[in-house]
Amino acid sequence: MKFMIIFWAVYILFFCIPFPIFIYMTTSELSIEPRNTLAVSYVYLGFSLVVWLYVIIFFINALFVKTFKEKNVISRILQNGIPRDAEIVDYHLLKYDAKANINLIRIVLSFPNLGNVPIRHEMLFHDTKPQEKRFVAGNKVKVLLNPDLSSKPYFILEGQKTKFNTSNMILRGVFVILLIAYVIGLYGYFYLRESFDFGWRFLTFMHPIIFSGLMFILFVLVYQLIFGRLFRKKKEEQILFAGRSADAQIISVTQTGLTVNDQPQIMFQVSFKDFKGNEHIAVYKKIVSLLNLASIPKQGTVRIMYDANDPKKITIPEI
Repeated sequence: MKFMIIFWAVYILFFCIPFPIFIYMTTSELSIEPRNTLAVSYVYLGFSLVVWLYVIIFFINALFVKTFKEKNVISRILQNGIPRDAEIVDYHLLKYDAKANINLIRIVLSFPNLGNVPIRHEMLFHDTKPQEKRFVAGNKVKVLLNPDLSSKPYFILEGQKTKFNTSNMILRGVFVILLIAYVIGLYGYFYLRESFDFGWRFLTFMHPIIFSGLMFILFVLVYQLIFGRLFRKKKEEQILFAGRSADAQIISVTQTGLTVNDQPQIMFQVSFKDFKGNEHIAVYKKIVSLLNLASIPKQGTVRIMYDANDPKKITIPEI
């Protein structure tokens, strides 16, 4: 996993930093004449500053602000969380660190949600006391539910402790500092090299000062597109942790034609009655593994969870 993260980080940085500069240096001749009018050059300069400001703010938010916010959310849950008794129904040991005597484990917990509807949810964390065997299947643990579903996590283990990974935070800080230094150096180097007392009139759209920033923006948009799908999953988890359950009648099950990594997206159309007795027809889409495709129910009933405030929004936890 770490190797893949490092590989994609280096891959992205290559196309964002040396690649635009290399293309520009090999395809553009050094000109001692201004390439644009003064007004156009300031438009390009202002545009580049906006691009780089967005990139820097994005990374500061992603690497620091979100981390501090999540830690604050956990602190609030420890103080104001809603307690629930949970049963461990599944346990998997993912990795054992013999030096630190720590297990990386994945467990599946069964407990009532905020509406006292029984649900199951997976949890991945480090067990710092594996010798106590606290998390084997069949054991009982206490969990605290987050009463505010606008922010994650939606639940934690009672007594859970959080702390920052010092080395990880240092690496994040070094990255942001190097990024800011790169931006300052980019402006300074090319201004000294190409201004020739004409100011910023050497700027063009494909100049590295602009194009390098746009490449960062491109990868930021790809990142947001990927996490846009996770945002949809977040909506499903919110329904799971606060919604109501119902037995729904399957109307149809079809493939949408969309595939992700060769895995098809399945669309379920179901009808059900909410807790008030009102009948609804809702649609639910999910990417399904080819290995599980044969086990997808095509008719009959299926257990769903729905948003009590908007019953059209549903999720099917068992699929």
